[in-house]
Amino acid sequence: MQAVLNQTEDHRKLVLSQVAVDIRVWFIKVRKIKAIYHTLNLFNVNIAEKCLIAECWCPVVDIDRIQLALRRGTELSGSSVPSIMQQMQTKENPPTYNQTDKFTSGFQAIIDAFGVSNYREVNPAPFTIITFPFLFAVMFGDMGHGLLMFLFALYLVLSERKFLAKKPENEIFEMMFDGRYLILLMGIFSMYTGFLYNECFSRSINIFGTAWNVSAMNYSNQTLYTTTTLTLDPNKYGVFRDPYPYGIDPIWQSATNKITVQNSYKMKNAVIMGLFQMVFGLVLALYNHRYNKDNLALFCEWIPQLLFLMALIGYLCILIFYKWAYWSVAQSNAAPSLLIGLINMFMFTKTI
Repeated sequence: MQAVLNQTEDHRKLVLSQVAVDIRVWFIKVRKIKAIYHTLNLFNVNIAEKCLIAECWCPVVDIDRIQLALRRGTELSGSSVPSIMQQMQTKENPPTYNQTDKFTSGFQAIIDAFGVSNYREVNPAPFTIITFPFLFAVMFGDMGHGLLMFLFALYLVLSERKFLAKKPENEIFEMMFDGRYLILLMGIFSMYTGFLYNECFSRSINIFGTAWNVSAMNYSNQTLYTTTTLTLDPNKYGVFRDPYPYGIDPIWQSATNKITVQNSYKMKNAVIMGLFQMVFGLVLALYNHRYNKDNLALFCEWIPQLLFLMALIGYLCILIFYKWAYWSVAQSNAAPSLLIGLINMFMFTKTI
């Protein structure tokens, strides 16, 4: 009895080992057959002609490839009846097809999440390849954090064949893997803006030496020993010499108002660059309206959008440049708050 059980066990192991060699190929074949039958279910059956008829959209540039594939399929199947492809005239609006690759698919997915453009309209995805990661870096610029993002995305890019073969089921990791090139560019731009902000893991790097001179304030030794926080007055001669050669002066790392000053600076940069991006989007919309000859959308949609944008964000950007140019360091205490000014504009009030 034991000999029979052992022989059965050995035979089962032998069969399973042989199956393990071909199981991956079988899975691929079954999935292909399943996909083919799902597609055939979309066909219409012509009982009189004993054939299947399908209607679909395809790019004009791919018609020759499709006809070649149909001929190859007929030859390989040994069928005596060829597959016929015939172009039809229709008044329906064709669907939008944006050809992507592994690099641009992530950016196209971001655009499609907000809305798919109509047929033959300008696709903003190629422009998003630069603007999206750069605006991210303007708001979150850090050399250290950007380097970590870059290395993580670079690992996903270099190991993409391994991950594609495994087909991970973790949705969060799959989402990050699909956006690996997006994360890669975000890391590169974040390192660049982090160098401009002089931040590496939220710490400044003293490369060229600070342009501020504490000794010019003429603080006494007793004041230096007893006071924990001192103010450097840039209006006083010798305290501030020249602007830092590149980026932000590292002395701001020791300042108690570092977060207030730098966040305000980053916010203003993000608002200005965001305005340029939105105006550029309106320019693309203008081309779409002119191509479609949609004068109603041009006058009733595009022009109000432009006026509303410039009246709010455009006006705010003008205030930002005006505040930078008009109020000097000596008059900084009298400089108005942009936030309060914008609120007062909506409330139809003013402050003295």
